[in-house]
Amino acid sequence: MKIAVRYYSRSGSTKKLADAVAQAVGVTAQTTDQPLAEPVDLLFVGGAPYVGSQLDGHLREFLHRLTYEQVKQIAVFSTSNWKMSIYNQTHRALRDDRIQIVDRGYMGRGALGVINQAHPTPEECADAADYARKTVARLSNG
Repeated sequence: MKIAVRYYSRSGSTKKLADAVAQAVGVTAQTTDQPLAEPVDLLFVGGAPYVGSQLDGHLREFLHRLTYEQVKQIAVFSTSNWKMSIYNQTHRALRDDRIQIVDRGYMGRGALGVINQAHPTPEECADAADYARKTVARLSNG
């Protein structure tokens, strides 16, 4: 199974989770500034819901450009002060409805100004890595 990890992070919280997810599945996490170099079976996408539960424009535009020829399935992970998923926002941003989002994803806390600056914690990073390994195992066996 060919896997990639892309993320957008303003404060660094999502980057921490992206690095944990990528290490767990044996790839390098890259920002959404880096297009996919080759097609993948599974793309882990990380971000945060911002004001009004919207994705940052960088992440939204990256998702909007994806095609089924590039990505078959997406697994999301997100950071938020309120542990909100970016599942719905990701679904709305995709223009190619053949791309499947595999589940609601992993949700961890992120920093919001001076609130939750310690997040994601090492335990949350470990949980995100576990989510990634289990997702790959489930999809590989399914």
